[in-house]
Amino acid sequence: MGPAGTPCHCVNMPWPSRPDTWHNGSVNAAFRRMALLLPAAMAALGVAVAVWWATLAWVQREERSAISIALARANLGAETLEQSITRVIDQVEGVFELLAARQRQIESGDQAGRLALEQQVLVQMQRPELALNQVAIAALDGVVRWTATAPVGTGNAFVGDAEHFRIPRAGLNEIYVSETFFSRVTNRWALIFSRPLRDSAGDIVGVAMVSMNPLIIARRLAATNLGHGGVGLLLRRDGAILADSREREPGRAQRLGAAHPVLGAIRLARGGQLEVSEPSEGGRQQLIGYRVMRRAPLVVVVAFDTETELAAVDGLRRAAYVAAAVIMLLSAAALLLGVLFAERWRTLEALDAARAENEAALESLAQGQRMEALGRLAGGVAHDINNVLQAVLGGARLISKRSQDPALHRIAQLISEAAERGGAVTRRLLAFARRDNLEAEPVQVPALLEGVREVLAHSLGASITVTLSLPPNLPALLADRPQLETVLLNLAINARDAMGSFGGELRLFAAAVIVPEGNAQGMRQGHYVRLEVADNGAGMDAETLRRATEPFFTTKQKGQGTGLGLAMAQGFCEQSGGALEIHSAPGDGTRVTLWLPQAPAATSVTRPLGARPVAQERRCHILLVDDEPEVLAVLAAGMRDRGHVVTAAVGAAEAMEMLSRQPRVDILVTDLSMPGMDGVKLIEEARRLRPGLPAVLVTGFVAEAEHELHHAADGGPIQVLRKPVAPEVLLERIAELLAPAPQIA
Repeated sequence: MGPAGTPCHCVNMPWPSRPDTWHNGSVNAAFRRMALLLPAAMAALGVAVAVWWATLAWVQREERSAISIALARANLGAETLEQSITRVIDQVEGVFELLAARQRQIESGDQAGRLALEQQVLVQMQRPELALNQVAIAALDGVVRWTATAPVGTGNAFVGDAEHFRIPRAGLNEIYVSETFFSRVTNRWALIFSRPLRDSAGDIVGVAMVSMNPLIIARRLAATNLGHGGVGLLLRRDGAILADSREREPGRAQRLGAAHPVLGAIRLARGGQLEVSEPSEGGRQQLIGYRVMRRAPLVVVVAFDTETELAAVDGLRRAAYVAAAVIMLLSAAALLLGVLFAERWRTLEALDAARAENEAALESLAQGQRMEALGRLAGGVAHDINNVLQAVLGGARLISKRSQDPALHRIAQLISEAAERGGAVTRRLLAFARRDNLEAEPVQVPALLEGVREVLAHSLGASITVTLSLPPNLPALLADRPQLETVLLNLAINARDAMGSFGGELRLFAAAVIVPEGNAQGMRQGHYVRLEVADNGAGMDAETLRRATEPFFTTKQKGQGTGLGLAMAQGFCEQSGGALEIHSAPGDGTRVTLWLPQAPAATSVTRPLGARPVAQERRCHILLVDDEPEVLAVLAAGMRDRGHVVTAAVGAAEAMEMLSRQPRVDILVTDLSMPGMDGVKLIEEARRLRPGLPAVLVTGFVAEAEHELHHAADGGPIQVLRKPVAPEVLLERIAELLAPAPQIA
């Protein structure tokens, strides 16, 4: 409002008309801002450059300091290892001096002195810090004439073709050290120290050799405190690696390349340190300290990984660079923080993956322990059940023989068949437990699969087509044929159940393959035959596939499966020296692959089942031994029914007492597993009283007696039978053992 209330219209007037002045003022303000910002930016840039260069200089100084410290550690570690290996050389030379003194005693004819020195050598071998495998002397013809302890094997070993013999034999004056190799004298991996053995005239009369376990030397290196990340090596001067503080397996020794800096350095100086800045032959950058041994052609090396030693400096370098970058450009902070957060997330993911892998490894270990315990339980249960089945089967056969009632005959036959089926179940348990005895023989794959296909074509039903695909010239495989047939039939039954009532196609396939070292199946390198049983059924999900080979795990209805088929198949393959693989997915069917070793090219012809000549049975005196009274009674009754004179003994102690009293015993029939003295020991003790006494060993599972039978077979004829055994079969084996040997025209 205007004065006196008069309205006043306000009009927007333009800004005073001085455009040039306004523009000039704006430009001046911009120049002033630039004038203020430019020095500040220059100062900030100068500070940033100064900080950057100071950071670079500091990082480089820290790197050189870390490298110098690592080289000093490597040098000190090499000196420590040199002292440790020098003590080993002193001990080896002490043994050589004892051998030289022994030679002098031999020349002087001092038998007592020689024996005393040999005893001192034996004492040296028994010292745990020496870790000696063997001490031996080879004559000039290369034959080992004397060893401190009895070598493994028979006959004198020949080492004339070995370098550790030939080079000292040629007159080398210093100690010669071999590469690691598998010794034919000790049957172990060895590292040989050798030296010429001279007589009093100075002439070489042989080569003295001291064998050490390279793994023990590696442990000695590992016991030396080299610090975190330090690796100790014992080398020959030609670069052959003899021992590694990481305790790598002997026999896989590596060799430094001819261009390796260490090999060049040892020609110039007996000790020092190296910074290998350019890795050779694909190795990593290393900081090395070395010492050349004076009294043996050996070099000790201590190496630290450069990247590991500079890890802490690398972390400081990154932090310093980040700080310098923040000073130069604050806007990069967000990007750097993003990188750091991404790195943090990646680290967390890596930790989660490592945790999951660790949990999986622990679960796998626990599963393996459960499987081992279950296998032991299955083997023991099968053994006990076989004893029961032996009594049942023998009793049923006695009932069948002694009774004239047809109905009772039928019942006895049913009992016998049930006992035999029980025996088949125990054999499957033993196969799962890997305790069954496998009688491996060359198996022609085409004939095997043709026979299986013919059986399956009649048993699986018309809705399932069985196809067979075989390449030409397929080699034979080496396995227990009846067990293999059982495995293939079980796999076919599983495939039939997976395809259901709609049917489908069951494919059998075989091929010869060469398995390389380090394969996924964990098998030994070599030649194998791959058998495949594949179907186009429903397939398995991941969880079912993971548990498929667990014993007693089954997806079938109650009463339709035991859950032992795949567990038995896996146990059979692994016990045969092969492996089993299962590939399956829902809707894609299942393919089971069996890897079995090929049979050798030249094999003996195996006599077919049933081709055993039938021996004439004659009345004889039998000593029957078993710790189960029921089994003892049934077997004795069956033998007496055939006219034999049977003396029954409960346990080995009673059997030995009867054997000393009985004037006549033609054959000994005994159980294997008995309290106190087992069956094999009983046979050995009985043959001390009656040399060459024939024997029959009856056991729940043959595999537990395999090792002992090699010794028992040397003392006289012996047969091994698996429980449950029919009395007729037992008497047939007795007749074979007692039959006179055929006359050779």
